[in-house]
Amino acid sequence: MRRELCLLALIPGCSVVLDFSDKAIPKDAMIDAPYTADECAYKEPNDSFDTAQVITATDTGPAAICADDPADYYKFTIAGATSVTWAIQFTNRPGGDLDLELLAPDGTQKSISRGFGDGETILCPGSAPACPALTDGDYVMRVFPATQGAVNAYTFSVQVTQ
Repeated sequence: MRRELCLLALIPGCSVVLDFSDKAIPKDAMIDAPYTADECAYKEPNDSFDTAQVITATDTGPAAICADDPADYYKFTIAGATSVTWAIQFTNRPGGDLDLELLAPDGTQKSISRGFGDGETILCPGSAPACPALTDGDYVMRVFPATQGAVNAYTFSVQVTQ
């Protein structure tokens, strides 16, 4: 479909051609979505404490909390650490705020980070948010939506100091 529009009626023959045909649509534009199918599938199934997927310090994602994914759980073994930093990085946008929780080997909460910025971090031992020194064991990091229905892609990291 092609339409001509005269912007300045005072100038004879003045026109602008607007092209609304399919050939005018850019085909190389990125899809404006909060996550990809590969990010949704990262280390799945990992939607509960019992199905937490084992990660190492070299695992970073990218992963995503998706429309049909209530949370992601990752298991990490701590042995002889003096401090551990758990973090997720994402771009906070409307409907995309994520939070981070650290669970002990028995499933009890050790710490939770519920900020409003572009990521969440838990340092153990640390005070903001509070987290005690950790004994040796398998800890679980839970990534979850800050509000029901929030979705977003993220990367993560675990840093251990011996």
